[in-house]
This record gives sequence, structure tokens and C-alpha cells, in this order.
Amino acid sequence: MATLPNYSQLKDKKEFFERGDEKIETKQEFDQFWERLHDLDFKRTYRFRGCGEAKFKMFTSAQRYWIEHDLTRQQISYHDFIKKLIVNTMRWNERTIARFFTQNGIDSNNALAYLSYMQHYGIPTPLLDFTSNPYTGLYFAVENPSKAHSNDEIDHYFSLYVVNTTNTYFADLIRQFDNDIMADSNGIIDYDDNLLAYPLLFIATDNAAYKTLNNLNILNQQGAFFFNSDPVKPIESGYRVDINLLKESLDPETFRQRSYQEKFAECYNIHKSLRHYALSKLASEGITREYVFPEVAHLAEVAIANTLSQP
Repeated sequence: MATLPNYSQLKDKKEFFERGDEKIETKQEFDQFWERLHDLDFKRTYRFRGCGEAKFKMFTSAQRYWIEHDLTRQQISYHDFIKKLIVNTMRWNERTIARFFTQNGIDSNNALAYLSYMQHYGIPTPLLDFTSNPYTGLYFAVENPSKAHSNDEIDHYFSLYVVNTTNTYFADLIRQFDNDIMADSNGIIDYDDNLLAYPLLFIATDNAAYKTLNNLNILNQQGAFFFNSDPVKPIESGYRVDINLLKESLDPETFRQRSYQEKFAECYNIHKSLRHYALSKLASEGITREYVFPEVAHLAEVAIANTLSQP
């Protein structure tokens, strides 16, 4: 099995992320960072992704599966691999999911709706999970980071990534995408004709036209996605290539005035020794495992227990 490339040092992240090599190591520094999260939450224009290992690059699950299983050796292209996963999800169990979608007003040809559903049931997709809630993003970073098994500095940190969606790069692409799909009034979002027209694409789950808000995890996690069409480039590398091409095509003043950002996201690297402190802060905001991962299987038990315990 092939191995995914990682960052070997925090300083390697500077090329792709603002603050890429900065570190949060004390409770005092974390408290200052916590205030920053409060400000970002208030602005509502940011998206967040937590990662339990600072060294991990932003690969989608489809990229990870494709690379680790060395599927380039098979007689199938990366995008045919994804399209066949969509078709097999659609056909599963006598088309149970397809029938569920149809009965809930989701077109059976909406590839994006299937990818969203697949994302939360362990099927490889070209989507990368983000959230509009900074505390939920941080929870994913601190939930279960592994212990450092080496003396490499980067192994002692987890990371929170912060994307500004007012970045003109994202705004322009999503406007084009919305125009594309609104031209078709039948609710069809085709993988080839719609999604593959974009190398990177921010997808807001609260857009009713996308039909991606189709499970409880997305609801409580305030989920959002980034679509990455490249088979092997992590999203931060793909963004860097694209933005450099754009920068070369514009004069510096136009690039600055149009509010393009040279790096995909901000990055906060937090020492793993602060994990329990972070979890206590998050609990004060109501961000717990029970909230982030609502288990419907426990609904009856909790409802009955609460009802019988009330006066």
C-alpha cells in the first residue's frame, strides 16, 4: 500500500497557509486564540477544518483511497472510479437511497446529493469536510489526536484551518456554478457537466438547490464542503497552482483590489498537551461528542428516561 505524503516540518506549511508555522503552546496563548474564534464565529463568513495531526495534507477521502491503494495500476480513471461509486450507491439495496431521495424531493441525477450522503457513510468522495462553526472545527482537531511517536516537532501538534469565503476566488466560482445549475430547472447536478468544470469549489450545504443537507450529522456539525477534482494534489496545493496562474494573468493592483488571497487558509497549530483544556472550553459551548455525532439509535432511550425523570 502506498503512503500519503505529509508535511515534515511546520515551516513547510508556510507556503500554503497563513500562519502556517505558528504555534499555540500555553493556556494563555490558547485563551487568546479562543477569543479569535469568537470573533470569527461572529463574522459568519469563515469555514473551519480541524485535523488531529498538523502534518497531514488536505487530501479528500477519494484521493487517499486512490493513492494508498495505488489504483493507477487498474484500468480505470480517477473520475470513473468516483462515478462508479455514485452509481453503486444509487443502486444499493434495491435503490433504497435513490428512492429515499426521490420521496424527499431530491432528483435521482443529483451527483452532489449522493456525494454528500456518501461522505458521511465512509465511501470515498472528492469532498473535504469543513464547518461554519469554529468550535465544531476545533472539536474535530482535538477529538482524538494520536500521541506523538517521534521527536519530530510537527508530531506534537494538531491544527485548525480557517478559510475566508469572501475570497473572490471562491465567490467567483460559486457564482458560476450556481448559474450553471440554475439553468437546469430539473434539479440535475451532473458530475461530468457541472462539477468537473471546476478544479476547486466551495459548497455551502445551506443552499437548497444543492440538496446536500440530507443527514443529521451535517445539520449539527454545520457542515460545508470543498470539492477537489484533482486525483493527487491536496486542496491547498491545487489552490496555490490556480491562484498563481490567476495572479500572473492580472496586474498586481487588480489582484489586490479584487481581494484575492494568495493562500488557501489560515492555520493554527496547537500543542497536543492542550487537548483536555480545549475540550473543556468546547463543552462550555455545548460542543460534545453527543452533539457533534447525534446517535438516533439512542433517541428512544433518552426520550423515555427524560420523560420519566421529570416531575
